[in-house]
Amino acid sequence: MWLFVSGHTVPISLNNFYNTNHVSWVYNNSTVTLEKSTDAPNKQFYKLSWLSAKVLIRRDDALQEEYDMDDFLGAFHIKTTHDYVPTLCNIFNAWCAYKKHWFQPHCNVEFYIIDEMGQDRVLDLVEHNFCLLIQRDKIVAA
Repeated sequence: MWLFVSGHTVPISLNNFYNTNHVSWVYNNSTVTLEKSTDAPNKQFYKLSWLSAKVLIRRDDALQEEYDMDDFLGAFHIKTTHDYVPTLCNIFNAWCAYKKHWFQPHCNVEFYIIDEMGQDRVLDLVEHNFCLLIQRDKIVAA
């Protein structure tokens, strides 16, 4: 289990964290689920609407690494309410935990996605971090 703490950029392993008061999201490796840390009774499961995705990691504007996310997208669920939508950073950190592959914080991260309409899109982790919303019972990029 990985804890996503408000104000931090990387998740913290549950084994190394004792004060869960500031935990905003919890990622469970075994169920491939990102869950909002709230006692709200109306949480439900959502999927990303993306049909396919790749992550590109750039350092100094030079393409460094490209990773396919499709296996992750097939298994990944988000348990939350309409009031709480994860950020792209939350999705990226959940994917990193899923792959057990971490990156240096100064890298530029871009998602190359095919959205639910079949359109190719590029989502920069910094520029589009808060672009996700819930529509038609799926999490989509606005």
